[in-house]
Amino acid sequence: MRIACTVALLAFIAPASWAGNMVFQFVNPNFGGNPNNGPFLLNEAQAQNSYKAPGSSDLGYTAPSALDNFTSAIQSQLLSGLLGNVATGKPGRLVTNDFIVDIANSNGQLTLNVTDRSTGKTSTIQVSGLQQTSTSDQ
Repeated sequence: MRIACTVALLAFIAPASWAGNMVFQFVNPNFGGNPNNGPFLLNEAQAQNSYKAPGSSDLGYTAPSALDNFTSAIQSQLLSGLLGNVATGKPGRLVTNDFIVDIANSNGQLTLNVTDRSTGKTSTIQVSGLQQTSTSDQ
C-alpha cells in the first residue's frame, strides 16, 4: 500500500516538474513586443508623469504675432544687406532695441562686434577665409 501511494504521488508530481525552454519576449513594441501593448504602456507612463514645465499652460506653444514675424524679417533683410556690403569692402552697423552689430571686413577676415545694449557687454565673432569681390565699372 505504501509503495502504491508513492508511485501514485510520483505519477502526479513528475509531469508538473517537466518544463520546456524558457522564451523571452519583449513587452514594449519598440523592441519587438506585441504592438497592441503600445497604447497601454503610453497610458501607464502618462499616468505616472507628474512633471509640469515651469510656467507652462494647457495651451502649450503660442505662435509669434504678425508684428514679431515682420520685425524678424526686417532684421534678417538688414543683416543680409550689411553682409552684402561687407563683401564689397564696406563696413556696416545694425542697431536694434537689444543689440548693436558692427560688421567689418579686413583682408578677408569678417569681424562682427555684437554689443548688448542692456548690459554693455560685447562679443566679437571673427571668420576668416572670405573671398574678396571687386566692383569694377565697365
